[in-house]
Amino acid sequence: MTVIDTAGLARVHDAALRLLAEVGVVVLEPEALALLAAHGAAVEGQRVRLDERLVAAALATAPASYTVAGRRAERDLAVGAGEAVLAGASGPAFIIDRGGRRHGVLADVRDAVALTHQSANVDVYGQAIGALDVPDERRPQAVAYACTTGTDRGWRVDVTTELELQVACDVAEIVFGADWHDRPRLWIVINSTSPLQLSAEAGRALLRLARLGQPVCLAVCAMAGTTAPRTLAGVLAVQHAELLVGLVLSQVVRPGCPFLYGATSSLASMRTGALLMGVPEYWALTEAAVALGHSLGLPVRAGGALTDAHVPDAQAGAESALALEATLRTGADFVLHAAGILSSFNSFSPAKFVIDDELIGALRAARRPLVVDDESLAVDVLAAVGPGGTLLSHNHTRRHARANGPSALMNRETYEAWLAAGADDLAARAWRRVDELLAAYEPPDDLDAVTLRQLEAYCLG
Repeated sequence: MTVIDTAGLARVHDAALRLLAEVGVVVLEPEALALLAAHGAAVEGQRVRLDERLVAAALATAPASYTVAGRRAERDLAVGAGEAVLAGASGPAFIIDRGGRRHGVLADVRDAVALTHQSANVDVYGQAIGALDVPDERRPQAVAYACTTGTDRGWRVDVTTELELQVACDVAEIVFGADWHDRPRLWIVINSTSPLQLSAEAGRALLRLARLGQPVCLAVCAMAGTTAPRTLAGVLAVQHAELLVGLVLSQVVRPGCPFLYGATSSLASMRTGALLMGVPEYWALTEAAVALGHSLGLPVRAGGALTDAHVPDAQAGAESALALEATLRTGADFVLHAAGILSSFNSFSPAKFVIDDELIGALRAARRPLVVDDESLAVDVLAAVGPGGTLLSHNHTRRHARANGPSALMNRETYEAWLAAGADDLAARAWRRVDELLAAYEPPDDLDAVTLRQLEAYCLG
């Protein structure tokens, strides 16, 4: 069963096209306005109206999949070509540690990078926490240095300012050389402003990324009841219209530029106005958005282990597991906030990061196809043992005994054994696991001495 059928997808798409043609979108970046006008869009002041022809032309050139190059070939990541690329928590200012909630500092960034580097499932450091102890004018460089020297995996870049994008490009040139942009390399998310607006900062970032041939991930976070209609179909229509504007703009700048359809919309609380990410309607919106993006032949970004809980408790576990399951089951191609996020995008928890990492591994294991052959059916083994016999000491059991290894976090012991070991709950075991990982962490050593000196001079000098 699905939450939306083919006819429903077509109606949402048609509604978005009608919004673009009749209502239009406000674009606050002058060059973007000029480009859209030059390609046939109707521009009145800062309002742009697009017809179906422009959308169809953009869909004809946007690739269905692409690969983001890593520091080495084994770190390349394909988007839209199979297994989802997973990135950790993204952007919160607060961290939840053993003492409660506080603002993040650069040391927290380094720890979050170290946890990502050792993760079995998270592919990209998602910019887990802000380094608010570093002055604004130096923060992008300090964070870039921590990411680049702390892991050889990809890392997502904040681009709320032009400085942040410039630092990302400069660091890429130091690491990969002057022709770094000959392949997609950057993990950057740009946000629209619902309803139906694209800010000047977002427009400038989009134009520059497209010209460099870097992936444009436009993400919409419309809030049902405040910045979008309260109905789920209405949310989808607004979200889809905004994403189509980003798609068209990326393709008029550079046909064939990778575009990632980014869907993170959910409900607003009608009591407080706050964004709600742990509600079941969000999981339905995720499934519908992935289906909508894929129906157009585009790779899709969707949310991950999202929850409205403020600590890694039972609510956080239940909501995160269900959100992750919906995201992976529906075939999202890039998952941001896959691990560590709390408080509806507002807090990062190292303990929850390792719990979510384990959840992802469990969901992937549950989705692996069963092996059905003579060895796995074991008819000859059962025949040899006979009715009422035991397979515990059989060679077949020994051959397969290690196929399902012990969990690093989940309790599989008897009640008595668990009690004797201290009766720790999952959060306590997760913090112990965080300590173990940070104690065992070794940074990558693949950057040469010249590159390291250049990074130090640029980022720390």
